[in-house]
Amino acid sequence: MSESDIPPAHPDGRLRAVYAFIWRATEPDETFRQEEFESRIPRLMAWLKDLKSRGKLLGCGGGGFEHHAAGLTLVAAESEEEARELSAGSPMNEIGTTDIMIWDVFYANLAETGNEGRLI
Repeated sequence: MSESDIPPAHPDGRLRAVYAFIWRATEPDETFRQEEFESRIPRLMAWLKDLKSRGKLLGCGGGGFEHHAAGLTLVAAESEEEARELSAGSPMNEIGTTDIMIWDVFYANLAETGNEGRLI
């Protein structure tokens, strides 16, 4: 991530909210159909590219819970409502569920020390 990719802080000095979309497959690994997942990859990539083109996508990745396939998408949104709307566009919701977690994040710029006091 380059410095130009980092969303600006709120004008009032608050830390920037980042929304974590945590997707989890409905089916456990034993019955999960990989072809169902793979058939959605083109639409997933289109959704992620759209988020990026609008300056919303901060990062994404795949992984899993102990017995379920899963994924993570980090998004910059202006509100919880906007985050819910963005999350609803994921085609992976057709074969799983998405929880949204909110994190207030300090973006570290090691050359900038203006927020150093917030780290204590």
